Amino acid sequence: MGVEEEFFIVDPVSRMLAPEGLPNIGDLLASCASEPDAYHGFDHEFHVSTVETRTDVCHSLRQVRGELKKLRGTLTDTASEAGLSVLSAGTMPNADWRTTRLVRKPRYDRCFEHYRDVVQRRVTCGCHVHVGIADKELAVQVLNRVQPWLPMFLAVSASSPFYDGADTGYQSFRNPLWAGFPIGGPPPLFDSHAEYAEHVRQLLEIEALTDMGNLYWDARLGTHFPTLEFRIADACTTVDETVLIAGLARALVLTCIDEIQAERPPVPTSPPMIKAATWRAARSGMNGDLIDPMTAEHIPAADMLDRFMHYIQEALKDLGDWEEISHLASQILTTGTSSHRQHRTLTTTGHLPDVIDELITETTRELL
Repeated sequence: MGVEEEFFIVDPVSRMLAPEGLPNIGDLLASCASEPDAYHGFDHEFHVSTVETRTDVCHSLRQVRGELKKLRGTLTDTASEAGLSVLSAGTMPNADWRTTRLVRKPRYDRCFEHYRDVVQRRVTCGCHVHVGIADKELAVQVLNRVQPWLPMFLAVSASSPFYDGADTGYQSFRNPLWAGFPIGGPPPLFDSHAEYAEHVRQLLEIEALTDMGNLYWDARLGTHFPTLEFRIADACTTVDETVLIAGLARALVLTCIDEIQAERPPVPTSPPMIKAATWRAARSGMNGDLIDPMTAEHIPAADMLDRFMHYIQEALKDLGDWEEISHLASQILTTGTSSHRQHRTLTTTGHLPDVIDELITETTRELL
């Protein structure tokens, strides 16, 4: 598996996005130049004030945690040298999307010209987890089966309650911000890899996509590597939360593969029900009821997480991940998601800059 994390670069004095981004990001990019084929390192994102990190291929949660800490540490040190800070959340609470600058390169220019303010308004950061599946036909079957559980990833990772200086009423406002793209939300169900590839080809032909990278489904097949990519999660504020998302994703994939090999039929559900469950996860996070798209019922978020953990329990135990992931899941229920903690800070102090200070602290706390 591999993990991509996106971060905001922040001026710690003004508590605003750094208007010029990270001046020496070129040094980070150059550090990866000697290994052009490796799936790790640093890269620009659409806005100059955001940076993406990519782990190497990992085979254990311990390795994932080590890679995440190393990448966050390097990014934090580089930002600090420029008098800047690093913040991990789905949205920057006080960012003014009207004044954020886009990185100028041909692919981003084409995307902006095509989608316009949908791109400009999307000042967001996400967490993407890749799980390796070498067989493309198997990957498509797994993609179909993971969909009822994707809203759970959003609820657990929710970290974007504030946007443009206002409380949105959502735990993950990043999720509806992506709704303006023609290819977002839950993916369709496919009978084969050929059908998947033809569907993508048609989307490119009708210019709903400018390129394969703009396939913004909540999960998709990897565009560069033989993986299934989970894209629905908000950027996770803490390393622990990212490790939790990675562990849940890998165990879910293995559970689905076991079901396929045992020829067990998938639980029937519908794309509209999954979309409704996704909206509810964005709206409530772990603070209220969620929707189980397989039973079409409201269920307390803690109970839905318990159902999920029960579903993937055997895979977690086989991987040796049960103890760590069950602990991290319990921690979410005890301390709350990032979104919940942000609301708690604002309620306590009444000042949005205090939320930003706390996010900066939490982003780097586990690096010490």
